[in-house]
Amino acid sequence: MTFQQFELNSGLIKALDAMGFDSPTDIQEKAIPVLLEASSDFVGQAQTGTGKTAAFLLPLLEKIEPRNPRVQALILTPTRELAMQIEREISKLAKFIDVGATTIYGGTPYEKQERALRKDKPQIIVGTPGRVLDLIKKRTLKMSESQFFVIDEADEMLNMGFLDDVKEIMQSLPEEVNTWMFSATMPKEISSLVKGFFKDPQFIKTKNKTLTNTSIEQYFCLMEKKDFIKGLRRVVASDEEGHGIVFCETRGECKTVADKLMDLGVNALPLHGELSQSQREYAMERFKAKKVQLLICTDIAARGIDVQDLKFVINFSLPRQHESYIHRIGRTGRAGQKGMAITFVTPREKNKIRMLERTTGQTLSPFELPDIETLKGLKVKTDLEKMTSLKNAILERGEAFKTDMSFDLFEEYFSDLSKEDLLKLFFSTQFNKEFRMLEQALTISKPKPHREGRLRREGRQRRGASSERSERSEGSRGRNSRRNSRDSDRPQRRRRRKN
Repeated sequence: MTFQQFELNSGLIKALDAMGFDSPTDIQEKAIPVLLEASSDFVGQAQTGTGKTAAFLLPLLEKIEPRNPRVQALILTPTRELAMQIEREISKLAKFIDVGATTIYGGTPYEKQERALRKDKPQIIVGTPGRVLDLIKKRTLKMSESQFFVIDEADEMLNMGFLDDVKEIMQSLPEEVNTWMFSATMPKEISSLVKGFFKDPQFIKTKNKTLTNTSIEQYFCLMEKKDFIKGLRRVVASDEEGHGIVFCETRGECKTVADKLMDLGVNALPLHGELSQSQREYAMERFKAKKVQLLICTDIAARGIDVQDLKFVINFSLPRQHESYIHRIGRTGRAGQKGMAITFVTPREKNKIRMLERTTGQTLSPFELPDIETLKGLKVKTDLEKMTSLKNAILERGEAFKTDMSFDLFEEYFSDLSKEDLLKLFFSTQFNKEFRMLEQALTISKPKPHREGRLRREGRQRRGASSERSERSEGSRGRNSRRNSRDSDRPQRRRRRKN
């Protein structure tokens, strides 16, 4: 199927051609015709990274009236990054039609956003719940003529505690508004929201047996917590060209991991909610331009990150909510590309891997970190590739390659060495120091068995030994009891004899 078959207006088709899109994804193929034809509420469920954004933007842009300067649609997202991403997608898709959009989110002055609403007169608002609700209450954002309300990443809204704000926003919208909701998962709270606020909605769900994209290879790596940084450095050292996101549980952990990686020579930047908007935008720009290899994120900051050719996602800490795992690893393996997700776990946390497998419907395989010898080989290969141009220049120019008297001194000093000895000298000078640093910095201890499991085994052994002692003790007590009984009878027998 092609986008032309949806009978979209020529401006949208032209924009899709310019973006290089000709065939819809599964969720787009199912949702777009329904949203174009029906004037009813809608609920769509599909995996992260399968094109949900275009699935609602294309029908929305088709239905927006360009000549009407009023706000006609509100798109609600859990984070400012996702709001900004959607606004950029609107700009691309609406390039050849006269429809405008603006973003509204916290962390920036109200005045700038209020001025944009008055001056630009956008037909579409993309925002986060808190700031949208504030502007509605201030009557700065007027929704009286809104026809469409879109809730994107509904399950993440729930995880971040925005569900009450979402309900309050829904109550402030016109009664005839069409509500569209998209979500990767459908927890019971979201189902309750649908039952309470949606009017006879149409449901579309992609027929995947798993909740995660099958193009993502999922692994777990078992080690002690103190070795997580070393493990992370090994993964990065095995693919110095690869870009990835590392997920941490807290802002403090996020900053600590980024600092330690930078100390180890890895180009990494943190991205968390404590950073200012300009700092977050700077980190994202650097990462997208591939000037930063790793982005160290919290769950909240990472929503809306859509980077091409993201090779891997690493869970430095397990997420508290299993649904967050689905969103995390969905940053890679997007648009049909291959991706890899690695979750670091301690022996104590190993049982949680089975819970993730039950949540996603996919198996997590054990991941073997590259050993030191492999990393040494990769280091040699990388450095020699950097020398290729110089080597070629020497070979091509031969004797014409200019040297001065200092080279004569150099040549004379090593004249007594064979070619093999010279290569050994070059190799040790070039690599030995770095090899020693690799061994010192990246040696990982073998994970110890989980203490509770060890205690259970020891407990069984102690109970077994205690049982044997108890049996011996009972036998001993029985013999002693009979002996004491006989001893206690003796004085009485003596007294009876006297009497």
